[in-house]
Amino acid sequence: MRRDSIGAMRYRAMNVKRTFLWCLFLVGLVVSERCGDGYCKCKRAEKVATCMSKKRQLNYFPTLPSYVQQLKYSGNYLPNLTRDSLINMTRLNLTGLNLDNNMMKNVDPNAFEDLIYLVKLQISHDKILNGNILASALHNVSRSVEKLVLQHNKWDWIPDNVFDGLNGSNVYYIDLSYNNLRSFNGTRLLLKIPRLKYLILDENPLSHSDIDFHNMEYMFKISLQNTYIQKVPTFCDGNGESFLPRLRSLYLDRSSMKSVSRDDFPGRCLPFLWKLSLSFSDISSIQNDTFAGLPVLKYLLLQNMVKLRLLDYFAFHSASLELLNLGSSKFKFVYKGRYNNDLFKFTPNMNNLSLFDNQITDGSTLKTLLWHLVRLQKLNLQSCDLNYLARGTFDRMLDLRIIILKGNSLYGWDPDMFSKLSNLNTLYLSGNNIAVVNRTSLEFIAKINLEYIDLANNPLACSCQQLWFRDWLKESKNITVPHYPSRYVCRSPPEWDKKMLASFNYTEEDCREKNPWILIGSVLGSVVFVCMVVVIVIYTHLPTVRNIIYLIRLRRKGYVRLVNSEEYMFDCYVVSCETDEHWVFQTLYSTLEDEYAFHLCIPSRDFDVGESKADQIEEKMKESKKIIIVMSNDFAQDEWCQFQLEKAQERIRNQGKEAVVLIMLRDIDHKHMTSTIKNLLRKSSYATWVKGKIATKLFWDIVVAAIEKPFGNPPVAI
Repeated sequence: MRRDSIGAMRYRAMNVKRTFLWCLFLVGLVVSERCGDGYCKCKRAEKVATCMSKKRQLNYFPTLPSYVQQLKYSGNYLPNLTRDSLINMTRLNLTGLNLDNNMMKNVDPNAFEDLIYLVKLQISHDKILNGNILASALHNVSRSVEKLVLQHNKWDWIPDNVFDGLNGSNVYYIDLSYNNLRSFNGTRLLLKIPRLKYLILDENPLSHSDIDFHNMEYMFKISLQNTYIQKVPTFCDGNGESFLPRLRSLYLDRSSMKSVSRDDFPGRCLPFLWKLSLSFSDISSIQNDTFAGLPVLKYLLLQNMVKLRLLDYFAFHSASLELLNLGSSKFKFVYKGRYNNDLFKFTPNMNNLSLFDNQITDGSTLKTLLWHLVRLQKLNLQSCDLNYLARGTFDRMLDLRIIILKGNSLYGWDPDMFSKLSNLNTLYLSGNNIAVVNRTSLEFIAKINLEYIDLANNPLACSCQQLWFRDWLKESKNITVPHYPSRYVCRSPPEWDKKMLASFNYTEEDCREKNPWILIGSVLGSVVFVCMVVVIVIYTHLPTVRNIIYLIRLRRKGYVRLVNSEEYMFDCYVVSCETDEHWVFQTLYSTLEDEYAFHLCIPSRDFDVGESKADQIEEKMKESKKIIIVMSNDFAQDEWCQFQLEKAQERIRNQGKEAVVLIMLRDIDHKHMTSTIKNLLRKSSYATWVKGKIATKLFWDIVVAAIEKPFGNPPVAI
C-alpha cells in the first residue's frame, strides 16, 4: 500500500514537470518564432526580426513575415550591399534597419533608396567600410530617416560631405560614438543639416580644441563622454555669441578635467542648459559660482568623482538648481577644511539630493549640511557611514517624500525624528545595525501616513523587547514592508541566529519575570562589573582619556577659523628637535597639510640657508598664526628648542594660551623636566600622541580644534 502511494506521488510529480515544460515551450513559441529561411527569429508582438548566422553563412536578406517593422542583421557576410540586395525589405513597412558586423566593403549609392518607411538606420562594427562610400549611400537615403547611428566602426575620420546627402531630410539624431575620430568640424560636417538636435560623440579621442560647434543652433543634446577633453570647450564665438543657444543637455562624463570654474560655463553661451553631467571625471575641486551663471540649470550630475577634494564656499551657488547627484564620489565630509557647512545655503530650490556612498559619519555634520534645504523632497544618504541622526535633522524639510538611509551604521533614531514630515511616504532603513524596534520607534507612522518602510537586513535581536515589532509586522496591512519575512532575520541571541523573526515564538507569558529578586541581583551585578571595566579602561588608556577631556573643553564654546588669517603667511610654526623630525614630516606634515590644508612652517624645510637662525625663528614665528610645540625627552635637552620655547612664551603673554598648540609626542622623564616646561604644562592643556584608529582620529580632532580656536578663549587646563 505504501509503495503504491509513493509511486502515485512520483507519477503526479512527473506529470506536473511535463506540463510545466510544455508551458515554457508554448510561451517561447508565442514570444519568438523561426523565420527568414531559418536564419532569423521573429517576434510578432514587438514586430522585430533578428537575423544572425553561424560562421557568416547568411549573405542575403531573406523573406520575412509582413508584420516585421524592425530588422537587426548582425554577424553575417555582406561585402557588397546593393539596391537589389534589399529587394525583400521593400515589401515590408520597415522603420528600423540595424546592420551590425557584416564585413561590408561597398554600399551602392542607391542601396537604401527604396526603403521609404525607414526612420532609423544603424551601421556599426564595420571597420573596413570607407567613409566616402558611406557618404554616397546616404545621399539617396529616404527623407523619412530621423535617426542615424554609425558607432563602433573605428573610423579615424569621416569626409566633410558625409552628411550632405541628408539635406532636406528629417534627421535630428546622429550617433558617432565608439570611433577613433580626432576632430569634429561642425562648420563642414553639419552644413546641410543645421537643424540637428542630438549629437553623440562618446568614446572618441577628441580634445576640447578639436571640436567646432558651428551649425548647431538647434542642438538640444550633446554627449562627449569618455573623450580626451581636459578643459571645458568654448561654447561662444569671438563676439560672445553662443554656438548652442538652444542646448538643453550636455554630457562631459569621464573626462580628464581637473577643476571647473565659473569661466567654464558662462550663461550667455549656454542660456538654456538645464542638465549638465560631469560624472566619473578627474575633477579635484569645484570653485565658487561655477554653475551660478547658468540661468535655467536644474539637473547637475557629479556622480563617481572619486578625486574630488575641495568644494568652495559657493561651489553649488545656483538659484535654479533642483537636483544634485554627488553619489559614489567618496567625498570626506568629515574633513571640515574641504568644504563649508553652508555648502547648500545658496541652492534655495533644491528638491532632490543624492549623497550616497560619501563619508559623512557624524549626525551633527549631516544636520548642519542639510539645514538650508527646506524644499527637499527626496534625500539619498545610502552608505554614508552614518552612526547616528542628530535630533531635528529633518524638521525643516516639510516637503520630504522619500528618505534613503540604508547601508549605514544606525542603531536607532529619536522617536520624533520623522514625526513632523507629514508628506513622507517612503523610508529606507535596511542594512543598518538596528537590533530592536519598539512601539515608540514607529509611532510616527500613524501621524504621517507612511506608505512604505524598509527595515530588512538588520541584525535583529529575538528577545522579549522584540515581541511588539514581531506582531506589528504580521498585522500591519496599511503599509508596505518589503522583503518580509525572508530578510527579517535574527542575529542574537546565539540560539536564534539566522532564524527568521516571524518564527520567534515567545509569548508575553514567557517573557514575564517570575522572581523579581533575580532581576535585581542581575542588575546590581552588571553595574558592579561595568564600573570595574570602566576603571580598568580609564587606567590603561589614560592618554586617550586625557585627550577626550581636552577635546570636550576645546569644543565647549565652539570654535571657528581665525578672522585675521590673511595677516599671516603660515597657519602654524612647528617647534621640534632633530630626533623628532621624522615624525613631524611623516605624520604631522602629511596630515595637517595634505588632509586639512593647513600651511606649516618647518624650520629645517622653510629656513633660508646661511641666514641667522635666531633671526629667522623670530621672523617666521611672527608670520605664523599659531605655534605647534612637539615635546619629548630629546626636546627638553635641545638648546634651540628651549630658545624657541621662550619665544613661544612671549607669544602666550601677548595673545594668550591659544597661541600655542602643545603636543606630547613622548612623555618627558622627571630628570629631563625643566622648570619652564613644567610651568607650561601646569598652565596649559596638551594633546598626547596615541596610535590606534580611534585614538589617532581623536588626536587629530584635538590638534585641528586647537589650531582653529580663536584667541582670547583659553581652554581649562587638565
